[in-house]
Amino acid sequence: MITARKIFIMLAGVALVSLYFAAPPSAHSRIVTNVDPDISADQVKAFVVEDFEDASKVGGDDGWRLSSTPQQLKDTNKPENNPVPILDQKIIPGRPSDMKPDEWSQNKLGIKNNEVDRVKNVYGVRFKFRYPGYNSVHIEPPVNQELTPAGEDKNVRGIKLPGKAKGISMWVHSRGHPYSLECWVEDYKNRVHILKMGKTDFVGWRPLKAEIPINIPQEVDTFPQTKFIKIVRFVLRADPHASAQDVVYMFFDQLKVLTDDYEANFDGHELDRLFKGGESDKSQK
Repeated sequence: MITARKIFIMLAGVALVSLYFAAPPSAHSRIVTNVDPDISADQVKAFVVEDFEDASKVGGDDGWRLSSTPQQLKDTNKPENNPVPILDQKIIPGRPSDMKPDEWSQNKLGIKNNEVDRVKNVYGVRFKFRYPGYNSVHIEPPVNQELTPAGEDKNVRGIKLPGKAKGISMWVHSRGHPYSLECWVEDYKNRVHILKMGKTDFVGWRPLKAEIPINIPQEVDTFPQTKFIKIVRFVLRADPHASAQDVVYMFFDQLKVLTDDYEANFDGHELDRLFKGGESDKSQK
């Protein structure tokens, strides 16, 4: 005699068997690679790429270069007609109180040593436009050596960003001036992209940030995949509808990049160096 309890057990068994074949307990395929399982393919880190500590980088032919639109007239006999009567730059002591210096840095920039606190200087600009309008101040980084695809050393202006950059930030000191800050970056195809970092109509220190959009190419299909981008210019752009200001002061400190510095290695990835007699790879910009 088949009781209700036996019927329930039989139906439950059939249901479990059907569930097992419909959805097996393990349906994941495992791909074995040469990358250790504890190494992430998304190694996002923050690096200080400029700490504005070196006063020798200001001025001269190779240091930070300052210009304006409209251009400042040089050696004019009538200073009262100069559209930009004041335009200069300087490294001075100071730093944001809320900024925490890194205890360790890959490139030794923006760190705090045990003996001496190196993070104590800021980069400042001072300027004045005589008339309101579409005025702007342009700040170009110092000259650095860069390897061309042909393997030649070339002096170019710019700050190369390590890895695949995801964002940049920089501390900015303003005094309520109606300007906006732009960061111009150049990709490996020599195309320039303008990143909006925000307005400077605040008082005191504040970090301004900009994300690196995914449409800026930073990698290719061949090894090495990473193609670096570089910062080629900062622009302070005036509000054209604001009245002409008196002398404007702006200060900058601790330029950082948020980046993914992961580069996949594989069996034999350094054979090209042996082929060239141990010299470094000069094919990557």
